[in-house]
Amino acid sequence: MTVSMSFDEFLPAFCAIFTQSSFPGGDFLAYLNRPDSQRSGDEAPIVDTVISSPLLGLLGFEPGERVYNQQHLGERPDFAPRDPIYGTCFIVEDKSTSLSLNFDLSDPNSHLCQLRGYMKGVNLGLLLNGKQLAAWQFNHPNYPQRLIDLDIVAVIQERNKGILSENNQKALEDLFFLFRKETFTDLHHLEKKLAVDELEWQQKALLLGNGDSNEARLVESLQDLVKKLQNNARRLLASHLTRFNEYQAKIRFITDNSQESANQEIQRLRERVLNSLTQIQTLISLQESEYTMILDLFSQLEQDARIYSSPKEVFKQILAILNGAFSRRHANNNKALKAPASLETGYENFAIELVPYVEKVFIWHQRQAKLRQDYQADIRAG
Repeated sequence: MTVSMSFDEFLPAFCAIFTQSSFPGGDFLAYLNRPDSQRSGDEAPIVDTVISSPLLGLLGFEPGERVYNQQHLGERPDFAPRDPIYGTCFIVEDKSTSLSLNFDLSDPNSHLCQLRGYMKGVNLGLLLNGKQLAAWQFNHPNYPQRLIDLDIVAVIQERNKGILSENNQKALEDLFFLFRKETFTDLHHLEKKLAVDELEWQQKALLLGNGDSNEARLVESLQDLVKKLQNNARRLLASHLTRFNEYQAKIRFITDNSQESANQEIQRLRERVLNSLTQIQTLISLQESEYTMILDLFSQLEQDARIYSSPKEVFKQILAILNGAFSRRHANNNKALKAPASLETGYENFAIELVPYVEKVFIWHQRQAKLRQDYQADIRAG
């Protein structure tokens, strides 16, 4: 699997394509010293195989995604790299290292005219002869825009000296950020692609009923679109189901690092609170009905913390129950005792156990609410 890389990793890897001894006679510069007559047939064995294919790998395309010399809407470009969801990302047309690239649109046999002929369903193309790399954007077919003009020989020579010119640095950055696979799978890029201006779309549209076999291309395009939609639907469903399973695993715990489930953790804290409540029975003489009221309060709290505005409201209600039992317990004393003003001042040991229990329950409900928000689409799919 191709690993995503940064530009700082891409730059030396790009230069390594040309400096390693994978060319006849040594590295690329040594190979270029051969006469043109000895390099005239090297488009497929050298430019396609040793330069373009590795370059597409650096840009994130797996070997099966580089689509070498295959039919593309009635044409057969050298490479038509694609993403399973996005489709064809751009076109690559290679030429022999013995040729100079021709960008003259008035010449129907020029390399740029040939590349323009492949621009069906895509608007980005690369022309490459090993020595020069030119990137073109065909938003308007009759007025293509040159985005990159990279002198590869100069790049290799500059890197050998340890200094890369500003122009070549920018050209390589543009190549990396404009043509790497991640650019085409980015949601903003997809939105921009879908939101193309109607006039621009009409300029690119193929004419029907003129005998150019565009009908067959339309059927092929629609079939390809249906496959993309099906693949996208499967991918989205698989993603939702994966995240739904992730949600189900997380919802059981108060934190991602918890060793015990939320129910186990809260039950353990609740038992400690009830044990502490038993220890102050002699102080307050809690009746069974009052004990049940506290149990019911705990049950309601654990089921839905939204019943209470804050932990303070819970503490206030429990204090009222305890103080009611306290006042009844000491009602017949000759010297009336004043009920505690707070849990901490009158029922300190009980408060020590109660506070973390109540706060933990609130934290758990807050986590549940956040998880439901974060995974709401996945919950619906699940």
